[in-house]
Amino acid sequence: MKLKMIVAAVAATASASAFAAGSMNDQVQDSGNGIVNVRTDSSYSQQMLNNQQVTGSVLDILNARKSGDLAPNAIYIGGKGEIYAQYKNTSGVDATNNGLYPPVTSGNNNSASEVKMPYADLAFTSTIGDWVTGFADIQVSNAAESNVTLPSAYFVVGNLQKSHFYAFGGKKVVEFGRFDSVTNFMPTLTRAYFMAYGGQVGFGYADHGLDVVGTLMNGKGEALMNSQASSAQQINNFALNVNYSGTAGQLAYYAGAGYINATGFSHDAAKSQMVGAVSFNAGVKVQGLAVNGEFLTTTSGVKGLNDTALGGVAKSLDQSSGGANNRYTVGVTAFGINALPTLINFTSGSTVKAWSLDSSYTMPVAGKDMVPYVSYSQVAQNSDNNLYQLEVGTRYNIIDTVWLGGSYNYMSGKTKGEGMGSYNTLMLDATVYF
Repeated sequence: MKLKMIVAAVAATASASAFAAGSMNDQVQDSGNGIVNVRTDSSYSQQMLNNQQVTGSVLDILNARKSGDLAPNAIYIGGKGEIYAQYKNTSGVDATNNGLYPPVTSGNNNSASEVKMPYADLAFTSTIGDWVTGFADIQVSNAAESNVTLPSAYFVVGNLQKSHFYAFGGKKVVEFGRFDSVTNFMPTLTRAYFMAYGGQVGFGYADHGLDVVGTLMNGKGEALMNSQASSAQQINNFALNVNYSGTAGQLAYYAGAGYINATGFSHDAAKSQMVGAVSFNAGVKVQGLAVNGEFLTTTSGVKGLNDTALGGVAKSLDQSSGGANNRYTVGVTAFGINALPTLINFTSGSTVKAWSLDSSYTMPVAGKDMVPYVSYSQVAQNSDNNLYQLEVGTRYNIIDTVWLGGSYNYMSGKTKGEGMGSYNTLMLDATVYF
């Protein structure tokens, strides 16, 4: 069965439910057969739509239902909007590299500035009885061009008050790795090169801080942004993920590990052999200080990127150059990967590794939270092919649902043994949840 049929069904259900509700009143009569509760919850919207966490949304929904934050037989409507202004400067960049962002025309210093509204999100969460929850969000990824997409549309079957087992299906980020980030907008390199996304079905077990998830996905990479798995028309992609979280006094912590059997990397030049990856991640938080780390590595050697990986996505944006047509380019815009300035070469045959380490500190300023942070991430195949990123910044919660932030991002590295120059980005951004 094609998993995209599930996605279509979930999207249709969410749209029909929202249309049937027809009002933002607390209670709306549903054709005389009962009461449909239509509600808003900005705290829940921030939990589901923030840029700092991209995995674990299924467990977030189940815990919200268990705690009563999501009531049964209700539709929750929320969303967010983001706008940013940025200044970019490149130095010593090879203009022949077609993957550059922003494009440059020479090897001299180049600069660019812009104001952009990257996201306008409208999210629907529909609770049906005590066991079924649907989630879908409609996103305008570029307000100037009105690019409307459906980044996530899935359902969850589970009730943690009555059973530790649950299931889910639809289109979302794959439950592999952790990929937590303290940054405002730019993705870590671990997230950009290893995060998987697309149509899937999955099953999980959650109890006393332990969460174990198994996920199945279509073959050929048709449902994975970062994978072209094989030539078989089968559901032959899968991922396993384990996470444990707990507290010890004022200390909160988590640790996790995951495996996925197909990534955006290929073991051979013909792009016919899958390359898997493993992830190890951990983090601690004490009072306002938080520290997160993650390490990922491919399970075999790599000789290139698949057509549906980041390289294929970049090429597909210019069809005149003969690039592959990737039907899941929504994954790029939905998670900020379009912010990457360049792609590096992975052809030596060695494994590819990536790691990230970041820290943030939440402190009160004038009665509101301010969160200064520092983030480092790197992806490397060897000393000749590597890319690293350093970002420092802060964000301030001026109102309960409004955040203002600023950051400086620096990227550099090597491809085929040659320096790729440096990329500097200054950014001011604002995010509003409702």
